[in-house]
Amino acid sequence: MERFLVKITILGFLFLFFSSIFSGTVFAQTEIYVKMPVGGYAPMDIGIAEFIPKEGEFSPEEKEITQKICQIIRDDLNFSLMFYVLDVDSFVFNVLEQDWLNLDGWFKLGVKTALIGKLKIKDDQIDVTMILHDVERLKKIFAHSYKTKISNLRGLAHAISDDIVYKLTGEPPIFSTKIAFVSQRDDAKEIYICDYDGYNLKKLTDDNSINLSPRFSPDEKRITFTSYKEGNPDLWILDLKENKNNKISSEIGLNSAASWSPDGKNLALTLTRDGNAEIYLINQMGEIKRRLTKNWAIDSSPCFSPNGKQIAFTSDRAGAPQIYIMDVDGSNVRRLTYQTSYNDSPAWSPRGDKIAFVTRSASGFDICTIDITGENFMRLTSEGSNENPQWSSDGYHLVFSSNRSGENEIYIMNWDGTDQKPITKGGENYSPCWSTGH
Repeated sequence: MERFLVKITILGFLFLFFSSIFSGTVFAQTEIYVKMPVGGYAPMDIGIAEFIPKEGEFSPEEKEITQKICQIIRDDLNFSLMFYVLDVDSFVFNVLEQDWLNLDGWFKLGVKTALIGKLKIKDDQIDVTMILHDVERLKKIFAHSYKTKISNLRGLAHAISDDIVYKLTGEPPIFSTKIAFVSQRDDAKEIYICDYDGYNLKKLTDDNSINLSPRFSPDEKRITFTSYKEGNPDLWILDLKENKNNKISSEIGLNSAASWSPDGKNLALTLTRDGNAEIYLINQMGEIKRRLTKNWAIDSSPCFSPNGKQIAFTSDRAGAPQIYIMDVDGSNVRRLTYQTSYNDSPAWSPRGDKIAFVTRSASGFDICTIDITGENFMRLTSEGSNENPQWSSDGYHLVFSSNRSGENEIYIMNWDGTDQKPITKGGENYSPCWSTGH
């Protein structure tokens, strides 16, 4: 079995009133404006204005482009859980007899921070300057310019959102991250990649074979996956820039479910070279450095802790699959899950405090989380069969596969199970992984 082995509206505002391609993200972090509290949300209000032209007036095409950029930014910031986006249009400011650049108008609306953008389009290039204001203290938080092609409109918007999140929260932004997954759209299972929100879908492999378990390297430049394209389930590594792949582990039997160490130097994976499914540590060239488990049971699905000192994995040594944790050298093995009779596919949160995993349920499988102490077990899904959980790099979101719609699709949700929504449509989609954003 692969799973084991291998807004506020306009009326609201009036109520409040009457009662590389683009520039990179490099800022000195000086002040945290909003933080995620333990046990709940405390989103910060942020207003996003309609863009204004850097010169002249907008053409209808330019007006449409600015609206698209603003909407993507709103969607990003709402998804972050850190912000409550106040969608302000020119009608509100006309009522206030204010213009976008006057912070008094924002203050009257109760907005704490305001994003104002100026845009110019020439030929196929977009030139945007964004200014983020602290309305209450009447000061500029940051200003930044971005230039890119119109075809990279979504990338531009995500870059702006990344900068806002980093500057105001100090948290790792995720809006320019990617999600890779397995998709079966004919007889083959190929690796695909898309933006975190499902846009810009691209096919990465075309092997007319079975490809499984993609995983991003920490630097996001490579993806490992298991492929049957030469008959044996070998481990391959795909260079995303060069679009070339090389076989790195071809031991007889399984070479599956590889997980990168946080420093990118090693991988943990399941091999059956000795007749039983065991976890091994290999380097990037595929050379075996160490065998980590030695047990009659099936040991699989390894994943590293964020500090690289421990590995969570699945084993049926207690009679059924359960989640275990061991040191990176294979010592100090301890069982983590006891709550249900079948638990598999651990994924360690980048914050280090929780592990997501799959548990068997009446409808198939559900996604759960548990603290690394074994406490605070939480079931996050309850509809259809749900598998393959993986974390976003900020630790506030999960990606997973589910058949709740009648087909297997890729879904994303918040860390507590709220706001579950699909990001794919069509085909049979499995085994997602989320890039690190580095």
